[in-house]
This record gives sequence, structure tokens and C-alpha cells, in this order.
Amino acid sequence: MEQNRTYIAIDLKSFYASVECVVRGLDPLTANLVVADSSRTEKTICLAVSPSLKKYGLSGRSRLFEVQQTLKKIERQTGHRISYITAPPRMALYMKYSGDIYSVYLKYISAEDIHVYSIDECFFDITDYLSLYHMNARQLTKTILLDVQKKTGIPATAGI
Repeated sequence: MEQNRTYIAIDLKSFYASVECVVRGLDPLTANLVVADSSRTEKTICLAVSPSLKKYGLSGRSRLFEVQQTLKKIERQTGHRISYITAPPRMALYMKYSGDIYSVYLKYISAEDIHVYSIDECFFDITDYLSLYHMNARQLTKTILLDVQKKTGIPATAGI
């Protein structure tokens, strides 16, 4: 009889925006930052918005003018101005951070048990590692996420 398998999926939170925050010494969870090429038109699509801006209802793929409109609307409603940083995209930097994070994964999980889905998402078969580390799935996942944050400053979420 085949053993039940345990899988986790790790998603780096607003990855491009988080990287831009980290290199600026900002907290990725609280800084208001948009990754977009503002030298183009206001119709340019944002590559990412930070988690704190998502709380205002902005999606990660908003157009720059939508970010501006949404924040102005909130300002009118609340009387509080919401400032934000616009960061131009830097794919080489994001690739470096992704590689650094993958190196953290390899401390815990063998490459053949990692399926890279995208630059900021991976799936892991952790079945054989639970007994190796004497941890349950939640403990191992938390250990990996905390190590990623400690080494790179990038926050992540996971599903088991």
C-alpha cells in the first residue's frame, strides 16, 4: 500500500515589492511600495504592490493610475494621505534573491523534492523529511519560512 504524501507550497509575499523594500531597509509588511516603471505612461501595469498597499484593495497587477486613484479616494474618505514609493523593476536583483531563497530551501529539502513553479512559488514533497527532522509538517514549514526571512528579509506564506 502506498504511503500518504505530505506536500507544502511556499509563496513569497509580494516578492518583487518585498525585495525592493529589503534593499531599501524597509519592512516589506508595512512599507507602501509599488514596483512599476513610472517613466512609462500611468497605464503601465505594476509588477507588484507591497502587502500594506494590498490592504487598501489594490491588486498586485494594478495599473499605476489605479494605485493613484485608489489612494486619493482613501485620502478623501479618511483625511489621511497615503504616501508610497515607486520602484522601477530590477529582474536581475529578483533572480538573485530567488536563488538565495532556493539555497535556504536546499538546506532542508533535496532538489528532487522541490518543484519550482515560478520565481516566488515552490512546491515541496516533505514526506521523508518529517521523520528525519523529528518534526510535523507545520513545524518544518515554519522552520523553513523563518530561515528564509532571517537570511533574506523576505516574508512568505505556506500551505500544507
